[in-house]
This record gives sequence, C-alpha cells and structure tokens, in this order.
Amino acid sequence: MNLLLIVTVLFSAYPTSTFILSFGSCVVYYNEPCSDETVRFYLTTATQKKLDAISLDPFKTILPQDYNFSAPLKIVIHDSHTWLWGLRTRRICQRNSISLYWNWIRICHIKTEGIPLVYTGIGYNVIIVNWSPLSKQPCYPAAFLNTWHVGQCVAILSVSLAAYNILPEDIHVLGFSLGAHIAGFASKHMRKTMGRPYGRITGLDPALPFFANFNNDWKLGSDDANFVDVIHTNAGSFGKIEPMGHVDFYVNGGSIQPACQNLIYVPLCSHLMANFYYAESIISKKFVATQCKTVWDPFLGWCRNKSKYVLMGEHCDRSVRGIYSLNTSTTPPYGLG
Repeated sequence: MNLLLIVTVLFSAYPTSTFILSFGSCVVYYNEPCSDETVRFYLTTATQKKLDAISLDPFKTILPQDYNFSAPLKIVIHDSHTWLWGLRTRRICQRNSISLYWNWIRICHIKTEGIPLVYTGIGYNVIIVNWSPLSKQPCYPAAFLNTWHVGQCVAILSVSLAAYNILPEDIHVLGFSLGAHIAGFASKHMRKTMGRPYGRITGLDPALPFFANFNNDWKLGSDDANFVDVIHTNAGSFGKIEPMGHVDFYVNGGSIQPACQNLIYVPLCSHLMANFYYAESIISKKFVATQCKTVWDPFLGWCRNKSKYVLMGEHCDRSVRGIYSLNTSTTPPYGLG
C-alpha cells in the first residue's frame, strides 16, 4: 500500500511528468514512451509456425506478412504474470500441470486450447499483448499502476493500424482480469486521438483488487466500446461484482465455479475459468443464459425469465442488454445448450 500512496502523490503533484519508479523487482511506468522492453505485441495466425513480433511505431506499424486482411482481428490482453495464458495451455497440460499462475493449480481436465489457439484455428488474426515486464509477481500493486501505461501502448498500436484501413470499430479486444481494464484504458486513449472507440471489448472476470471504488474513467465501462460484454466467474474475490458492460453474464452464480471445487485454491481457479468458457464459446453455441432483474439474482438463483434467452461468449448478439445468468457442466464441454 505504501507503493500506491507514493505513486498517487506523484501522479497528483506531477500529472504531466514522466518517470520510472523501481521498488526491488517492481517497476512503475508513468507517461513514459512505449517500447518493446516493456510492452510487446505478437501476431499469431492460422498459417504461421511461430509468433511474429510487431514493432510498435506510432506512424507506421509494420504488420507481419502472415496477416490475413480478409479475416477478423482480435487483440488479447493477459492478466499479471499470464501473458501466454492461451498458447501455453496445450503444452503444459500435456505434462499434467498448468503454470498460468502456479504449478500446483491442477486444472488440466480443462481441454480447451485457449482463446488465441481457438481463434487461429478458425483463421482469425490474433495480436497478443505481452506486458509481463510490467506485471511481475509478486508486484500486483505495480501491475495495477502500470495498466494505464499499457492501455496507452495498445491504443498507439490500434491507431497505427488505421494505415492498413483497420479501424477501431473493426477490432475486438479481449482482456482477462487486469487486461480487461487495460482494454478500457486503450479505448479511452483512442477516443482522445481518433474520437472513436473499439467495436467490441470482452471483459473476462475484470479484476477487483484496487478497482473497487473507481468510476468508469479508471476501469472498464460500457462507454469503452460500441459493445462491451463481461463474464463474471469469481465476483467478489478476484473479479468485480457490479455490472460493467452493456451485458454482464454471471456464470454458476458468478463467484465459485464447479470445475474448481476439488482444487487447492478455488477462487483463483474460478477466476481463470472465464478464459476457458470463452474459448469454448468460440466454436460452440451452447452457453445459453437467462435474464435477471438485479445483480443479486444470479447469486441467489432467482433468474427465472424463461422468455429471454441469449448466448454468452463469442456469438453474443451485440444488441443484448442487461444482466444474465447461466450454469455450466463441471467438465468440458462446459456449455449445456
């Protein structure tokens, strides 16, 4: 908390200054230029054998030759310390463990390949945002403070893509935990420079710690894209409780996921499950949700509006508004239809 206090005072006293603060291995960037040393971008497509690095240039970002201009673009932003949360899953699960957070969380009964892998499997372009130098463990307060800087870098990339006729409204950004708020910050920066937000932002269990009492200027909100959908899987612990998007889905009550019940650290596993539900939804239309009247209805099991069903995940209709609830299976495939 001392780190937060020091940085808050500096932000208030010197709002236009640039500085880098180091506290051991924890580093905070403020108003610093974006560089490959802190935020890196990688393109993955169906045709390439490896990740292609994208060098960020505010005036002319060069896209790798594998970019498919006839396919949609997805930008994927990780939480702290989990930048390969999609691409690592397959390799690590083959060894019967997963280290997206810590090795002792064993959730490899989840057979989903991960969001980037599923997208590239159907031919989409995926840009992965790696900000791991700014989100080291155990530096969560520093990672939290760096989200605004990372959002600015993502915005610079997004604006530079206009040179290829890739406009913000053509881009779908998916952010997990802290990454969800970064997506919102990126869109806020773009509004200032281009006057337009992203076409869609998907918040995967947006982070709660340190974001509890902020207004929408300092967290993901429904104004950050033409369509904002949010999936809550660990509300009240690692994830936010309140509705944040045009539509908010509370899965299995929104707090504890049944696939995690027999694991060592249930809240963290439940937080992570938002990724796997969404990955499955890309190739499945079986995450069917029913409408709720209030945010508390999903927690109490009171969502009974059987006249209003919608799909959660990739195929969610962009005209949908409100609060929705759904249940899943304890084992994959998770969608119940």
